[in-house]
Amino acid sequence: MTRRAVPSGENPDDATDTIHRPNRQSAILDAVRKHGAASVAELAREFGVTHQTIRRDLKRLNESGLLQKGFGGAFASPGAPHHVYGDRQNLLVSVKRGLVQALEPFIQSNSTIFVGPGTTFDSLHEILARHPDVFVATPNLEVAYRCALNTDATVYVYGGYVRTKDTTVLTVPDEGRNRFKFDIAVLGASAIDEDGAVLESDPLEVDLVRSVLRHSRQVILVAHGEKFGMRAPHRVTSLDSVNVLITNGNALSKLKSSTLISHLQAVVVD
Repeated sequence: MTRRAVPSGENPDDATDTIHRPNRQSAILDAVRKHGAASVAELAREFGVTHQTIRRDLKRLNESGLLQKGFGGAFASPGAPHHVYGDRQNLLVSVKRGLVQALEPFIQSNSTIFVGPGTTFDSLHEILARHPDVFVATPNLEVAYRCALNTDATVYVYGGYVRTKDTTVLTVPDEGRNRFKFDIAVLGASAIDEDGAVLESDPLEVDLVRSVLRHSRQVILVAHGEKFGMRAPHRVTSLDSVNVLITNGNALSKLKSSTLISHLQAVVVD
């Protein structure tokens, strides 16, 4: 490989930057969307380049609106799914369906239910079809569509912008956020930290969920085991505010302390 001359003040590992840059930036974007966030140090170590090179890559990706550059790293751009919808929809389909089936004992007829965004809840209509006169409020267009077609539930969809190539409504603040008193708020998460923090990659999802939690009698978090120990930048709530946790595998062992879940009902699906 022919290396170009390195101008004074430029880092030697940047000499081939014009050759490797497109593939590296694509890989950086994939990493940030997958984990919700990544530090400059981690990316530099992974790609074998200097911190300066990574900062320059992040600057270009930030200017293109593909991610948001922060101090010492970057996180997924608001409104941009950290996984393409089709990929997320097909990921762990049977596991997600099993987790949703575990919700049934908590669903009562005549309930008012909030359902959060995420493909985890794509099969929720199968349960709700067996419980008449349920009211569902959601920013999740897939849930709204399937419930409207396959159940007798009354469905309310929060207003806002539909996230690009996704089925999530990025809601705008209005009176609808405080309109309902929920019997159950069913939430997912992008990640769950070892300290019990429930995290999201997209800040535009956070405010709605926080407002819903203030008006919910019971909070149920549904998250498959791979979400535990993952990283995302935006704190939605913590396990302290959750009444029921539905998960699978050895997820609970990934928490720093068992006392984080001592107050809640944990349902572990095989």
